[in-house]
Amino acid sequence: MCPRSGPRERMLDATSAIVEDGDWGALRLARVARDAGVSRQTAYNEFGSKVGLGRALVEREVDAFLGGVQERMERHADDVPAAVEAAVLFALTEAARRSLLRNIFGAGRSRDDELIALATRGRDPVVGHVVAAFRGYADATWPDVPADVKDLLVETLMRVTVSHAVAPLHEPAEVARSLAELTRRLLG
Repeated sequence: MCPRSGPRERMLDATSAIVEDGDWGALRLARVARDAGVSRQTAYNEFGSKVGLGRALVEREVDAFLGGVQERMERHADDVPAAVEAAVLFALTEAARRSLLRNIFGAGRSRDDELIALATRGRDPVVGHVVAAFRGYADATWPDVPADVKDLLVETLMRVTVSHAVAPLHEPAEVARSLAELTRRLLG
């Protein structure tokens, strides 16, 4: 935890640590406040409830994930298969390292289902947001790729990547290379 981070970030860091170490069901805002070095009232003022805290935590995790994937893709903006390989490798490596992120994408398959249900209730599924974000990125970055090919490519790549993040069958580098090759053939 960065000592100069604001109360909101410290509370989200504390929540992330609690969830990574145990069970969302046992989490209380009072404990988050104590671990973050703020008053309980500050926690309630910032998030309103455990549900609000859950939504904020999921949004932060997904935003960080999307930013990291996009950064890898931008490094290879002129080479779509290389961009796919770098992005998929990052995504799978992060999912393997961060159980909270893996649980977000694997809603319905973890002990933290309550967190995911609370955090996504009343909204489009997280995967839908991810697909939309990358379709927008693909439109801006790969203008020469036909729209129907982009639709197929983006949704397929995201769904296969999420599937491997939740239930890995192969090493991340192998999956990334395979999806880059699939992209190469689709665009070929």
